[in-house]
Amino acid sequence: MSLTRRSLLALPLIGAAGCRFPPKGAKVTELEVAVFEGGYGLDWHRGVARAYEQIRPDVRVNLWGDPRVDEKIKPRILRKNPPDLASCGLPAWKLITAGKLYPMDSALDSPSYGQPGKSWRETLTKGVAVDFVYEGRTFAAPTNLNAEVCWYDKRLFRKNGWQPPQTWDEYLALCQKIKATGIAPLAFQGKYPIYSWWLLLNVYMRLVPFETYYAMQDLKPGAFTSAEFVQAATMVQEMATSYFQTGAMAMTHTESQLEWVNGRAAMVWCGLWLKNEMKKALPDGFEMGCFAVPKVTGGKGNQTAVFGGGGENFFVFKDAKNPELALDFLKFLLSRENAQTYVQRLDTLSTVKDCTDGITISPELAGAVSVVKGSSRIFNDRLAGLYLEFGATELPDALGNLLANRLTPEQFGQRLEASLEKVRRNPEVYKPPKRGVPS
Repeated sequence: MSLTRRSLLALPLIGAAGCRFPPKGAKVTELEVAVFEGGYGLDWHRGVARAYEQIRPDVRVNLWGDPRVDEKIKPRILRKNPPDLASCGLPAWKLITAGKLYPMDSALDSPSYGQPGKSWRETLTKGVAVDFVYEGRTFAAPTNLNAEVCWYDKRLFRKNGWQPPQTWDEYLALCQKIKATGIAPLAFQGKYPIYSWWLLLNVYMRLVPFETYYAMQDLKPGAFTSAEFVQAATMVQEMATSYFQTGAMAMTHTESQLEWVNGRAAMVWCGLWLKNEMKKALPDGFEMGCFAVPKVTGGKGNQTAVFGGGGENFFVFKDAKNPELALDFLKFLLSRENAQTYVQRLDTLSTVKDCTDGITISPELAGAVSVVKGSSRIFNDRLAGLYLEFGATELPDALGNLLANRLTPEQFGQRLEASLEKVRRNPEVYKPPKRGVPS
């Protein structure tokens, strides 16, 4: 067993046996790392920090986290005193175009940790680092690989003889069967309508070729009023009005997910963070299963593509005291060995390629891995994150009204089209070069 794995698994012993100290009088560099403290917590990050100190005794990693990490580091960026490295939800494109972030390409093309003969870039799942590329340079590295799936309790399905659906028509028929038993077919995180955007985009991907989807992502006029987008919105609205649990639109993510955990709703659409987020509430014997967005009969798009991509993005700041050291630590953080510990401890997927090979994973995660491996590609959305007013205000409001049947699908598409037309016409809003279908 290597030093990295041993030090992570034996974290409480660090500082006693086996810990390396710098020579007396040697200079020690402090590396500050700020982490968004969400559903995955901080224990894994701290373990990696201690392991890095073992191989780099000249470095001390000051790693801290907070759910409000954005609020804490924003004024420091303005004062040109940011942490060296951070995972955060600040408006990355504003930081990139303002020259506040440090490019990662020299590190991405340097030798990886633990995989001889491969660069760091070559060890990452293809496409996960493309969302924040500007003028040919990369400004973010995600640690988490997500996939939008429908979760269900296998015990409940076995008891009732229900099977995961293969097509959208089968999915609606299943919802009707569940509804007939008195159980709500679907829990939904109604206070955060953005959860339905990921599903809607995946349905849209079933209807149109890749080229059409990415043309929409590149702000092609008329994309949101097209017949196919309106059809996808219609399908999601019909699902919501017929099969969402009563009161779902007033529930937070945890409230709705508790309804599912407690058996009052049979299914819930969510990312791979669900088990870790709800682990304290899961009853004994609960068996999580999942399936991808079902195929749409007659759809002209890709029937196995999965909405997901990279998340929990880390950024290095241009004004940081130690940007190159920050990149080296980030490369270590995303080594295959540490990624495998991430997978096993947090029951989710890493952006490191093939990180589940050769290790034992939970049955829940195995189901998600099956979905990911059965997909033709993982794809993402950059509209909501790149155009802030659209993503933070216009889109959630329009989605909420669509799901509550206060907007027709046609009106929903028109609202989104009008919102993005303002973006197209505003010369002060940065628009990345058209990327077409990512390779």
